[in-house]
Amino acid sequence: MRTPLVSVVITCFNLREWIGEALESVLHQTCDPECLEIIVVDCGSTDDSATVVKSLLNATTIRSRLIVKDNGGPSRARNSGLQCATGEWIQFLDGDDLLHPRKIERQLAAATCLGPEYAIVYSDWQRLRWQQRKWTTDPDVASPRIGKDLLADLLRTENFIQVGSQLVRRSWLERGSGFDERQWLIEDVNLLIRLAMAGGRFYRAPSERPLFFYRQREGSLSRSNTRDFVEACIRNVCVVEEHWREQDSLTTERVELLASLYCQAARYFAANDKKRFDDAGY
Repeated sequence: MRTPLVSVVITCFNLREWIGEALESVLHQTCDPECLEIIVVDCGSTDDSATVVKSLLNATTIRSRLIVKDNGGPSRARNSGLQCATGEWIQFLDGDDLLHPRKIERQLAAATCLGPEYAIVYSDWQRLRWQQRKWTTDPDVASPRIGKDLLADLLRTENFIQVGSQLVRRSWLERGSGFDERQWLIEDVNLLIRLAMAGGRFYRAPSERPLFFYRQREGSLSRSNTRDFVEACIRNVCVVEEHWREQDSLTTERVELLASLYCQAARYFAANDKKRFDDAGY
């Protein structure tokens, strides 16, 4: 069996209801199965998620591995999978999300034509919302556009690139030391910011339809604590501001962007945490 081109790293914590569908969306990819390996990182689930995973992995000929770890957050889980990965490109997938059947085939075709300076290949994606015991599809398709001003574009909400909608070159992940394990929220944006600051380039692989589906649930980590979410966003903005100041590259447009993002946070704290608002000097 040849060395896989893509390592699919799936993270899971108490996702018995959804992990099977997520894993099947990988097993049903249209690319050559020998191009793939699957690494599932179970973060100490207390349900029978691992049993579901073992059953599906035992039935496939795709090279695969299940790793069971204590729950140290999404960044640590992904880094654990990355340490075991052998593919040139990494497909991260949260255990309740889905890939379009042609997702890896389409993006891999683009990725193999790119030079080593390209760290990220991404495409359009779409939200699915859990409502009244069924998944409903958002009418809008997320179509991020990362242009010449990478950092500014990465900070704009409309350009949010869901982690599962990407392929990430493993060498760039290793160069950037992977995900920051101190961050449990917006850690994916933090990674992209650091890769961009290090010189990594981004390529949008076009497609006629979304290639990734983010299943948004009330119990998901990103929706569990709005205050921490806002704090994490501020940290990412501060990282970019510091970088621009060090590079002496704070243009008027960039200052306006930073101001608008800080104002969004200020409005949240003014309405929900007056002490934090006052301490920040807003």
